[in-house]
Amino acid sequence: MSVRRRFLLWEGSASGLHSSQKEPPVYDDRENGSHRKCGCRACGRGCYGALFFSIFGGAWLLLATYAFGRLNKYGACLIGGAIGLFVIPAMRLRRRGKAAGKDAFPEAERRRNDRIFGIVNAVTWIMVFLVFQIFPRLGFEDLTIPAVVLIVGVHFFPMPVLYRHRANLVAGACMAVWAILCPLLFHGDNMIGFAAAGAGLALWIAAGWAIKTARQLLRSAGL
Repeated sequence: MSVRRRFLLWEGSASGLHSSQKEPPVYDDRENGSHRKCGCRACGRGCYGALFFSIFGGAWLLLATYAFGRLNKYGACLIGGAIGLFVIPAMRLRRRGKAAGKDAFPEAERRRNDRIFGIVNAVTWIMVFLVFQIFPRLGFEDLTIPAVVLIVGVHFFPMPVLYRHRANLVAGACMAVWAILCPLLFHGDNMIGFAAAGAGLALWIAAGWAIKTARQLLRSAGL
């Protein structure tokens, strides 16, 4: 069984996609050990994703409260506390699966996926920078934030397979659609606030989803 197939099988089983099967597939000890490593490796990457999603989601929500004119120290503390509720379990789950997931995928495949991941993120940041530079000069200043939300949402789709979780794709699709709808539904600061709020909530939902999936993967691996 290929590495890609093993990884998708682990992620799908943790999401309940294989619950309709009456009996789980049986593998020999070597295959089971390989599945266990793949699941733990996927758990580690999912926890990394949850960390980033929670922090960036909080940043988007801070921007939203600022755009709505409601930003104060109590709101900032509330958002910071909510970020902690994601970060703490993500770190704990990552530590539990780190050792068991070592060498789950061939070194060449890991390096190729990491290289693609770096390229996608670099292109994303360059596009965000260009939006902030070009849109105000063209008189589309209010569309800057929705455009950034659209870019961030779309950037999940070209991610390599080891980083392409269902939570990422669903969050990316929601962000992209919301970014397109916001200019049609809102104007001015309200458009900025609602676009940022939608992005923040989508990322927080993805963070919770990733943590839940990581917990299921570790439980299935007996950790």
